[in-house]
Amino acid sequence: MKRWHKSFLGLLCLIYIFVLSMTIWPESITVTNNFIAKISESSSVNQHEFLNIAQISLLVLTVLVLVIIVLIPAQKKGILLEKNKQGLLSLSNEGVISFITTRLSGYSMSNIKIDFKNTRKINRFDITAESLYKNHVIKQLPEIKHTLTSEIQELLSGIDEKKIEINIKVNQKQSSSSHKKKSTRVV
Repeated sequence: MKRWHKSFLGLLCLIYIFVLSMTIWPESITVTNNFIAKISESSSVNQHEFLNIAQISLLVLTVLVLVIIVLIPAQKKGILLEKNKQGLLSLSNEGVISFITTRLSGYSMSNIKIDFKNTRKINRFDITAESLYKNHVIKQLPEIKHTLTSEIQELLSGIDEKKIEINIKVNQKQSSSSHKKKSTRVV
């Protein structure tokens, strides 16, 4: 789970706890209302209105989260190749990644990293690699991409005909500071 997912779910849980505690213990509304009135030096808010607004906002937030969860495409663990009376034949995502790694290593690429997103409508491959012969490989990238696309389509020719999208990057600099080389100094 990504960091922003955790923080969003944590914030959502805190809002739920706050609103549910106000619903269960209405005295907490009085205490909160008095505290806000002391800080802002203004008149207090009607408790029932405050509770209704909090409950309606919680309901709207819950509906929004439900819509987002339903609309986010789910990733599949494998690609269905054949389905008949005897059973299913599928290829795992790791098998597809291994196939691509083997194919790209023939083009003098190393440290190949593949991010594979297998959803219902598209197979997306984000490939980063290193090469000693960067200029030569970059000139060949359109040919490599076309060849790899046709090989992947042939490999994945099964029940599901999905769109295949490939992005290849060669010798891209890492942005994180952990990958920077540190120089040592001898005195």
